[in-house]
Amino acid sequence: MINRKYSFERIINPTLYVKNEIKAVIERIVNKTNNFDIIDFGAGTGRLTIPLLKNNFKVTAVDINKESLKHLRKNTKKIEKEKNLKISDEIQKTNFYSYIVGCDILHHININKYIKVFHKALKNNGTIVFSEPNSWHIFWWFFVIIFLNFNEEKGIIQCNVFSLREKLKQVGFHNIKIDGLGLFPPQIFANNKRLLGLNDLLGKLPILKLFSFRLIIEASK
Repeated sequence: MINRKYSFERIINPTLYVKNEIKAVIERIVNKTNNFDIIDFGAGTGRLTIPLLKNNFKVTAVDINKESLKHLRKNTKKIEKEKNLKISDEIQKTNFYSYIVGCDILHHININKYIKVFHKALKNNGTIVFSEPNSWHIFWWFFVIIFLNFNEEKGIIQCNVFSLREKLKQVGFHNIKIDGLGLFPPQIFANNKRLLGLNDLLGKLPILKLFSFRLIIEASK
């Protein structure tokens, strides 16, 4: 599992398009609970965990990178939410969790293996929600080839609407919803709220979402 470390400042004050992405994940957590039955899988230093905690969720952060989890603990203390956090290097329970969520992690892992793990860990009607880059968007191939290590990012090939839907069905997930987020790379709009909103809307349209910048994946056990 590959984890990219985000500074506390980037986590607390993300760009508007990152805020929109995080919001798209969090707004799909419709049932608030008093238990630590929400997993942020591949939590890293807290890009998603910190916003979840700030929204008063109790979170179990799962990551194999112990250094990242140390930074996450420090970041959690800075927002005085450490009592609402548990950490682990693996998913330890079955039929227990209401939600398993994550951002930019599925393409770094063995998807076929871990969606089975997710399915076993969830309660009946438990839900997964993930934000992933869309392999059918040409931007990602330029970005990966020029700036990143392809061997670490090659799992992106499987991150498209049809492949993900089929893999989830095979494991037994239902109510599968895969929405697009943005049609063009949101970086070109910086923090222009109106243009970002229009871009996000275009990415949700039925045909265009196949080529959207990001995919928001939701499915139930």
